[in-house]
Amino acid sequence: MAGLLAGCNSETRQGKSEKTKLLEKSVSPYTAGRLAISESGATTLRVYDLDSGNVVQTYPLAHAPSALYASPGRRYALAIQRVQDQIQLVDGGIWQEDHVDHLHDYRESSRLLSYQITGVRPTHYEIHDKLAAVFMDGLVASNAPAGAQLISDASILASRSEANLTLPLSMHGTAEPRGDFLLTTYRPANSAGTLPNQVELYRRQSNGYQFVQRFETPCPELHGSYSNTRYTAFGCSDGVLVVEQKGEQFSARKLANPTDMATGVRIGTIAGHKASNSFVGIASPGYLFDIDPVASQIRTIAWAGDRTQRGVHFDRQGTTLAVLDDLGNLHLLDAKTNWTKRAVLPVVSTMPLARPFPSITANLARDLLYVADPAGRQITVVDPLRAAVHSRVALNFAPMGLTWLGIPREAQ
Repeated sequence: MAGLLAGCNSETRQGKSEKTKLLEKSVSPYTAGRLAISESGATTLRVYDLDSGNVVQTYPLAHAPSALYASPGRRYALAIQRVQDQIQLVDGGIWQEDHVDHLHDYRESSRLLSYQITGVRPTHYEIHDKLAAVFMDGLVASNAPAGAQLISDASILASRSEANLTLPLSMHGTAEPRGDFLLTTYRPANSAGTLPNQVELYRRQSNGYQFVQRFETPCPELHGSYSNTRYTAFGCSDGVLVVEQKGEQFSARKLANPTDMATGVRIGTIAGHKASNSFVGIASPGYLFDIDPVASQIRTIAWAGDRTQRGVHFDRQGTTLAVLDDLGNLHLLDAKTNWTKRAVLPVVSTMPLARPFPSITANLARDLLYVADPAGRQITVVDPLRAAVHSRVALNFAPMGLTWLGIPREAQ
């Protein structure tokens, strides 16, 4: 039986104003949440309880996960097993239910679900609001087409997907849910390689999607995407394609690469935070760019000279960008002051020379960041507000993949 973190007393809450109800929805959760932790090359997934400071469950997965993500509501961990065409899910055991006039916080033991998500080569995973899109690349060799599966915490609880889309061809693409709409990638049959070069818009119809339009603006060698409240950005070889949503109307335009971008560099990964209209573009080996769709420009972020980045993550409030370099140092950049560097912190004992690299995840209930330190067999906890190392959590195994599970608290 689930333990209750917040009491239910509908009698004392009857008659409260709508303003009071809205305020109650943003109260601080009673729990710091849990971490789902994987090891490099190992099939073991552990759940670490941040309140008790202990590993509370250990699960043997079918295969070593290629990536670890959280569900849109942060209740479930998704262990992607890409080459095995499947995703296993773990219920973190902490969640919240909206009972209309109040919220209930629940806490129980985590569990490995029997329900699995299957599809050919699950790769890119994108969350927007209460939906997540798992993009299945498909496979040229077996003529398996690409597609997207849309999930929510509610659909996972019901052991099903919210909706599905099958595309004509395989491709290394991405999909971005935006309410009843879905932005996804398009690759023509005569294209070379598996990267798409345009973006399409679909509208949900029951548990499927209906084609709406293909945007004319090209996005050569498209790779990487992210959505915030108003915009979705896609990385292209010649800049960034920005799709703007106004109600049910969508428009696309290209932002050109900055003039100081080195030859051969292209933005292939995009990060962001829902509290900001802007995005951060990431290019190999260590380039960062400020993508501002309001000002219609891309600017270079000078963060660490010739260092190579090994991971990028925003904090809970979206005011600090944490960048992990190839020496194991974490650079904290201030998003509100033109990416001013606030600190450089040693967080990883010895950085691996090749992938996988240690993960960074943000606690969405507390203002803390967690960085895996496999060589040190520990997790480094960083306080982004103080720009300092908060603590180091010793473990008896080598953590690599991290994702936070719990009840998020809205950014202030």
